[in-house]
Amino acid sequence: MKTSTETIDPVQVKLTVEVEPKRVKQAFDRAARELAKQVDLPGFRKGKVPRRLLEQRFGSGVIAQTAMEDALSDYYAEAVQAEDLQPIAQPEVDVETFDEAEGCVFTATVQVRPAFDPPDHTGISVTFPEWDVDDAEVEQQLESMRERFAEVDEVERPAGVGDLVTIDLEVEVGGTKLEDATVEDALYEVGSEGVTPKLDEEVVGKEAGDTFTYEDELPEEYPDHGGEAATFHVTVKDVREKTLPALDDDFATSASEFDTIDQLRADLERSLTRRKVEQAQHELRGRILEAYLARVDVPLPPAMVDTEKTNRLHEVEHQAERFGMSAEQLLEAQGLSPEEHEEQAEEQATSSVKAQLVLDALATRIEPDLAPADIDQEIVRHAQANGVAPDEIARIVQEQGSLPALIGDIVRRKTIDAVVAAADIEGGPSDEELIELGLLEDPDATTDDDTAAAEDAGPGLIVPGREQDPDEDDDAPELIVPGRD
Repeated sequence: MKTSTETIDPVQVKLTVEVEPKRVKQAFDRAARELAKQVDLPGFRKGKVPRRLLEQRFGSGVIAQTAMEDALSDYYAEAVQAEDLQPIAQPEVDVETFDEAEGCVFTATVQVRPAFDPPDHTGISVTFPEWDVDDAEVEQQLESMRERFAEVDEVERPAGVGDLVTIDLEVEVGGTKLEDATVEDALYEVGSEGVTPKLDEEVVGKEAGDTFTYEDELPEEYPDHGGEAATFHVTVKDVREKTLPALDDDFATSASEFDTIDQLRADLERSLTRRKVEQAQHELRGRILEAYLARVDVPLPPAMVDTEKTNRLHEVEHQAERFGMSAEQLLEAQGLSPEEHEEQAEEQATSSVKAQLVLDALATRIEPDLAPADIDQEIVRHAQANGVAPDEIARIVQEQGSLPALIGDIVRRKTIDAVVAAADIEGGPSDEELIELGLLEDPDATTDDDTAAAEDAGPGLIVPGREQDPDEDDDAPELIVPGRD
């Protein structure tokens, strides 16, 4: 076999393959033998019908077509290996010759990953996002807690802003009653704008037993009739007054595990700070990756982008099925048209494929460490995200042969870690603050109790078909099961 390649563009290669007549004849003979196994002819045992009789009965073209279909895949696989190609999609094949006397000549246009040198990943300058918590945010959390512990008493007076009213509500559009908008004995907070803003205006001053009607537009997100003019019929059944508890030590004791309001405030501030720092770290990671990707312009294989786009479009369909909706209804609820969603999926697929290509190229250069424990952690991440046992995920990974894809995800994440670690970050919490927030492990915090606990711990998750490292760790965050909707 002779092979040669011609570069069409950075992501396409034309592979030319020439196969000697002897191998092509062998392919014809194999095809004839397989066809003979399916034919009954008087005087011949099944599988022993001579080729010339098969050609007389079916024509030589049937044998040639069968031989070509079976042999081309083998020839192509050998040629790809010989030229050290890594196709990312099915090739476009053009057969010039497939004949016992002349042999076989064909070309295959193959999409491949582009070859490029990833840019230097060090020295990216970014500012840590805002993460400070002010007193107003803490007070807002305290007010939310007060609302949850408020006492509610029925009163005999007109409703005011902040009161709760029990109402019956009917809605008409064009004289037709909307059955799905009809509610009875609904508890509504005056001023919340939970139905339409005009309801809050109309209900103020009303007492138990009052009825009224008003005209307003339905919210834009309302199914089928969003934004349309409607008539609202309301009956007020009772008025209730909320009494908020005082922000004192008694409230702290009843509403939390703390003895004083100052302790509760401090804990709320710490929780808010931790949450904002985590969000800031996630945002920072995205900023750094975006800045690094901006350093390179890499050609993208259309097949990779199309596959990623298709997966994203299908994911919406799967989500809609889980909610008992159509894809169109789900998109409408998100404020997207099918055309806008497809355009969005195209943009996201393009960004995702670029990130994958660049990170894979950088990983080849920096070679991030990959320990057996990393694979177990990834499997546990999948298990936690999907509510199944790690052993079940390990079984799925083994059955689907998706361990290489799993490892690819781990390597890319570690590569991003390396880019983040090499960035120049201005601002942000100190290591001491991160340790206090529980977002960084204290290197000096190891105790005898920790050592004993580690010695008593059971073995880590064992991936079928792989030796287990005794030092593996099982902690892991969320991910998606490979191949699972």
